[in-house]
Amino acid sequence: MGFEMPLATEADDSCHAEIFKSWRSFSENFTDATRMHVVTYCDSPEFVLKLFDELGDLEVLEVVVGDVDDYRERLIDKPETADRLERLRCEGRLVIYLCETKEVHSKLYLIEYEAKPDTTVSAADESVSLADYGDSSSNDKPADSEVRVRIIVGSPNLSKNAWSNQTNMGVVYDTAKGSTLHTEFMGLYEEHRAYNNKGPFLEDLTERIELSGDDREKVINLYTEGKVGTTDELGEIHGKLADHIDSEVETVNLVLDDGSEAELPEDGSAVDTDADSDSEEESDSPISDAPKAQINLSLRGYDATTVDTVSKMKDFDATVSNDTLNLTPSAFHRYTKEVFSVPTMKLNDAEDRLKFHHDGQVYSMTSPPPADTTLINDALADMEAYFETVDNHGNSNNPTAVKAHMMEALLWFFWAPFANRQARFYRSHDVDLDKALPYLYVYGESNGGKGTFTEFALGMISAGRVESAVDADEIGKRNVRNMRSAHTTFPVVVDDITKQKVHSLDTLRNFWKGWTDESPYPMFAFISNDKRPNQWFRNRAKILHFDVNFQTSRRGEAQVNELISKHNPLFSWFGHAYLAHDLRLAEDDDTLAEVRETMLALYDRAERNPPEYFPHEPAERIHDTGRSRWHDLLERDDVELSEEKDTLVISFDESMSYEIHTYKRDPPMTVRVEKRGLDLVIKTPDEFYEWLGEDTATVARPGFLSRLRSRFSG
Repeated sequence: MGFEMPLATEADDSCHAEIFKSWRSFSENFTDATRMHVVTYCDSPEFVLKLFDELGDLEVLEVVVGDVDDYRERLIDKPETADRLERLRCEGRLVIYLCETKEVHSKLYLIEYEAKPDTTVSAADESVSLADYGDSSSNDKPADSEVRVRIIVGSPNLSKNAWSNQTNMGVVYDTAKGSTLHTEFMGLYEEHRAYNNKGPFLEDLTERIELSGDDREKVINLYTEGKVGTTDELGEIHGKLADHIDSEVETVNLVLDDGSEAELPEDGSAVDTDADSDSEEESDSPISDAPKAQINLSLRGYDATTVDTVSKMKDFDATVSNDTLNLTPSAFHRYTKEVFSVPTMKLNDAEDRLKFHHDGQVYSMTSPPPADTTLINDALADMEAYFETVDNHGNSNNPTAVKAHMMEALLWFFWAPFANRQARFYRSHDVDLDKALPYLYVYGESNGGKGTFTEFALGMISAGRVESAVDADEIGKRNVRNMRSAHTTFPVVVDDITKQKVHSLDTLRNFWKGWTDESPYPMFAFISNDKRPNQWFRNRAKILHFDVNFQTSRRGEAQVNELISKHNPLFSWFGHAYLAHDLRLAEDDDTLAEVRETMLALYDRAERNPPEYFPHEPAERIHDTGRSRWHDLLERDDVELSEEKDTLVISFDESMSYEIHTYKRDPPMTVRVEKRGLDLVIKTPDEFYEWLGEDTATVARPGFLSRLRSRFSG
């Protein structure tokens, strides 16, 4: 709809009001335009660039943006867009001005068309095509009076957004370039442009490119970094720093292509070798000194509290200047070690490679198993030698069960760095991550070898770079919550923790609630002298018992320390094979099913039989110390059994009142047990029978289950 509006201007000026019901009807005014001067409230740099490209005849587009929000944020993580905009600005073809101090809602469009000298346009005739204004490709450039100008004043923004349910109105003027009408509107345009006091948008980028000694691409990449809108800003920054280090620092492979080990000096760094590398980006051996590369990261757009937190990196020789963080890889490692107590470890899905950062170095932790199977056999033998210390130096009523539990714990450690891969798989099938990704809880006597096992397991997954666990005094709810921002998959292992302290860490109940595929979370392992914690944690943890006591022996200590310090590449080969293993939804709750299969495949490749204690299913299920305790309990004469409707009641003697809590915690979560005075009420007897009878073929008392049931029936 449109109608004429009388104007006291030149005779060939015209005016009408028009309703624009779609972006298409509005953008038809730009067809065959050669120059445009625009005032708009909101748009996007990408859209302006796209529009400029689509209008093939457009020589110059100049835009004043009235939205005072930081326009530069719209270029975050878009270096290609910034590159093109900066080049076009320098050429004077696409120029954007920002109203930094005033929010401007005006919308004004001055659109020029180079017309043929004999062209006459009647604004009252809406059927006249804008293309009839002339062909601007003519070599004979018309005089200003021959250049037609269309001026639109109204509500439409220079943006395609919302036109699906939006209608806009504008007043449309048609005049000649240089006319009184055109001159007046150009004055209004220039008044809006005067709100800009910093120069054209991206002029500062041009200055940086001209003054920097770095190449253009690096300057633009840094310029376009900043907040991308995640709720976890600190985690986002840590992730970007880790990505920078990955790209700037040469990746070191601790296992050479022939399967031999990179030699490791006493200081923990590897020495140079003459081995050839298959990749220009990856070295087969570490260099002696940590890289001195400078990592630069823009902090523009992040909350002040986030910037203040990140500024703590200055304590580790980082600097913050002009909204830019500058630091070395070594500084970042010292920071993460101090703040999170664990190093950065991340899975590069594109490369199917697990990378580990330590002392400023980047290590590849996944390598193909060697063709020489004797090397795999030796690595497996060294691993088994550690478990055999139970036979050589430990006291246990069931050494096979202890070794199985130790092996199960090591399988968990091998799995933990890849847990986010499984989280992605489970999330795609709507599986509850907090219950499907188990924490680890290892308990036993004070001399049960838990501390040395922790050193052994941490050394295996870090090539000897990490040995010590986190002290329980240093962990709390806030620490657990903050670990989501660490951007690492390296497991957090907490030593010497009480079950009461574990109960207080209820942040672990819903630790994975806010997880996304862009933000890796670490797994947690707890080492304790206390027996199993309460119900909510048991429902989220793999609980293993090191039921052994190691003798004090200098010889035994020396043997264990030798095994711990010896470099074993088994984890690297395992990781490579595990990433090639397809994940699946198991029939039971065995999260480590694919881990077992991968480890057994390495045994097959080495043509080595797995040890008899290898847990082909969860070790806590095969060797359940609680079940053995209940077998003994139900043979006692001072314990009575009775049935009440659909429940089973176990009545204890008063002298056993303190032991009832232990027996209540023994059955798995599928067995619902309730304490009632000196009684334990088994609400699910069938599951209880099944739990007790799983190993009846191997217990010392044949027919135990049938005798038990006969007692129930009596």
